[in-house]
Amino acid sequence: MPALGPILSQPGWSKWIEAGQIAPLREGEVALLKSIPAAPVFGEAAEDRAQRVVADVRAAQSDAQPAYVAAFLAFAGLQNTNVFKQWHQRSYAPYEERREYPSQDDPYIWGQGKIPVSAAWANVEIGYALERLQLSGARIVSFSKNTGTASADSIVEDYLFAHYRVISVRLDGNENNPAEGSRLAQIMFGRKDITGMLNVVSRSYSNPADSSLMHSRVSNGDMTLCTYVTDFDPLFKVLLYGIGQELDVWIEARYRGEGVTWGLASGVRPLSRTSVRAGNLSGNPRNSTHGKGMAADIILAGPGAYQVVEAGRKAWSEAIWKSALGGLAAKYGLRHLGPSIKDWPHIDIDPIAGLRDGASAQLKRWRGEIARLADARANAPEAPKLVVEPRPANRPAKE
Repeated sequence: MPALGPILSQPGWSKWIEAGQIAPLREGEVALLKSIPAAPVFGEAAEDRAQRVVADVRAAQSDAQPAYVAAFLAFAGLQNTNVFKQWHQRSYAPYEERREYPSQDDPYIWGQGKIPVSAAWANVEIGYALERLQLSGARIVSFSKNTGTASADSIVEDYLFAHYRVISVRLDGNENNPAEGSRLAQIMFGRKDITGMLNVVSRSYSNPADSSLMHSRVSNGDMTLCTYVTDFDPLFKVLLYGIGQELDVWIEARYRGEGVTWGLASGVRPLSRTSVRAGNLSGNPRNSTHGKGMAADIILAGPGAYQVVEAGRKAWSEAIWKSALGGLAAKYGLRHLGPSIKDWPHIDIDPIAGLRDGASAQLKRWRGEIARLADARANAPEAPKLVVEPRPANRPAKE
């Protein structure tokens, strides 16, 4: 039987399921996703966990395709393992005869000429599989390679990545009618970013030293998704962190217990990560502050957001959301552009005027807070480790 939880049972989902646009999740799939440990692992421990995930997936579905297996490994944050590499590359095989890159999407997202055509098609398939798994509501394991040393930068990235992940929740809307804010009803940003990350991974198989974001003005030597979706300009990242903290307080005061949060819908958008949709839902990344790492799109999200925001309407159509974001943007010396161009609630550093009044004070304030937090974590006493004594061979298991 399909496993339709609170998110999947929202009004409007039935039409996508009936039209065959969404394959309902099965109970076994949801159980497997929820069984993946949330704590990140590294080295041999990561390889062992990856092997277990593969075994579980194949036990549940003996004829599982490589892209399907790779999607579970990516969902579990194990894309840096050799196990993932094996299944990722196996997923290229069905497309070896293809000669053209995927159509109807911006060709730059596939790194045209940078990765094999078969890899591009495989990454699309894995991306769609991941999109479907996100419908379970289970959290994607952080892709951060942070080994436990909480630096000021990692604290900011982990915080912003946590809010990026809430885009797994969809709101209803007519995706053929731009006036209804169809992008809010899509998880395509999640698929786009994961697909873009997979393209960088694919590229590194043949060019190990070339792990920067393709076409990006922001250099990045880390292929992990946590960094990938939070690779903002350093000044903007600190300001966005501060705004996020204030949004948390604002939402808690108005929607306490209602399952509402804010979501980071998109971060840096260089040519390899521009919108995969056509028409007014895509921009020119060459002229975009997204491409410079100086912009972010923020939505009101979470299971309770469906009740807060009338179905088929953009979150920022609500006057209170518009005023909250607009007021915070002004307070932090940023521009709040979205409502004026019927776009996402987009905040950025004005490309002409730069940072406005208030930015310097906020930068000083939050840099100090973040540094103190990093220092406190670094000096915090280690939590006691649970030591399990081995059971003597002659001792009954029950005892």
